[in-house]
Amino acid sequence: MVKMALRPRYLDKTINKDQYTDINRDVSRKMYDLVGDVSALADQGARERWQGMAAEEVQKALAGLIAEAS
Repeated sequence: MVKMALRPRYLDKTINKDQYTDINRDVSRKMYDLVGDVSALADQGARERWQGMAAEEVQKALAGLIAEAS
């Protein structure tokens, strides 16, 4: 889920490889803690909610990078 949210940013060179790796690791760990168990992803509705949350967390991480660069 995190990869899907990050990939377009990497492909359009908004972020570099190291930033991609750091964001992917940090957001993935956070999502693992929130989701807890794979059964939470059992139905399509739940998967879509978690995908939305992953996208939001990626956006927050990207905003943090932009703030650091300023």
